[in-house]
Amino acid sequence: MVETRIEKDREFELKDAQQMVDTVQTIGNSRKFLHLTIFGERTVPSKEARQFSISKSGSQFKLAEAIVVQSLSQKMVFNFMINVERPSVRTKLFTSIDEAKKWLYSL
Repeated sequence: MVETRIEKDREFELKDAQQMVDTVQTIGNSRKFLHLTIFGERTVPSKEARQFSISKSGSQFKLAEAIVVQSLSQKMVFNFMINVERPSVRTKLFTSIDEAKKWLYSL
C-alpha cells in the first residue's frame, strides 16, 4: 500500500499530482499498489490536479484508491470527483483512516 499525506492549508496543483505519480513509479518499480491518500484540513486539489489524478495516466500505478478528508467542503469536492468525473480505478471517500485501510485491504 502507498500512503500519501498531503499537508493542511496547501494548494495542491497539477505538478504535485504528477510528482506523486513519478515518485510512486520510482519507489514501486512501476508496479501497481493500493493507494491511501489523506488530505489535511482545508486542502483541496485544483481541477487540473483532480482530472489528472483520476485519468488513466494519473492512475497507472493504482489498483484502487481510498481518499480520507477532514471537512465537509473537501467531502463535497471529492464526492463530485468520484460520482461525476468518474475515476479510472475504484475510488472511495472516507473520514476515517482506519475505515479507509479496512476497505483497501478488503479488495
